[in-house]
Amino acid sequence: MVGYTLRQERERRNLTIEDIEQGTSIRALYIEAIENGEYDKLPGAVYTKGFIKNYAKFLELDADAMAKEFANDLAELSGTAQPATDEETVEAPPEKKHEPVKPAKKTFGYSAQGKSRSSGMLIIAAVILVAALAGGAWSWLSSSDTEVATTPPPVQETQPAPVEEPAPTPVANANPAPAENVAVQARFNDRCWTLVTVDGEVIQEGVIEGGQTLSWEGKEQINIRLGNAGAVEFFQDGKSLGVQGAVGDVVDKTFTRK
Repeated sequence: MVGYTLRQERERRNLTIEDIEQGTSIRALYIEAIENGEYDKLPGAVYTKGFIKNYAKFLELDADAMAKEFANDLAELSGTAQPATDEETVEAPPEKKHEPVKPAKKTFGYSAQGKSRSSGMLIIAAVILVAALAGGAWSWLSSSDTEVATTPPPVQETQPAPVEEPAPTPVANANPAPAENVAVQARFNDRCWTLVTVDGEVIQEGVIEGGQTLSWEGKEQINIRLGNAGAVEFFQDGKSLGVQGAVGDVVDKTFTRK
């Protein structure tokens, strides 16, 4: 088994498990489980393969050969004839479709109401004028000797009240002051064992399933250790920092306050 091969090489070099842990950042309990073939104590086949490759590189062994030997071990344990493939395909979570936003209906304000009042006043003035003209014509027809000229009274037009312009709405500062804390987001595209330390305190440890997006915030520093670096994409200040390693790689990432 691959664990027996790694342990023999470690003992030949007079190295302890603590030496391996310090040199590879793999926890001692995972190293012991690999050497004893206790794969059920490890976080998963993808992460275990990454641990084995890093372990083999530290001992200057053929990492790919050790990974294939691990795949053969899994095939024998599961009773299947064909070993697992070297690479696994990681599917990104489906993108959400955004529905188009319908524009709000426009409402008629005070200006339209003012126009309606002005039109009404003009209609009234026109009626008065027609009535005055009709009265004058009747007087002229009924008189025998003297022509009576009738002048209609002046029509007073009512001007609509001035419309007050609304006060301008203050615009929010487009460039807010930078935050004093350090914050980071991580999108998990596949399962990944993760250890998060914020300002020296461990706040999260374990396997995080794919399809989740988590965020952490601290005052000074955030340290993140990944067991499958190729499955996690980082974001900071709204910008993507990309992935920090390949699938199966164990990577430590530190974020500090800017």
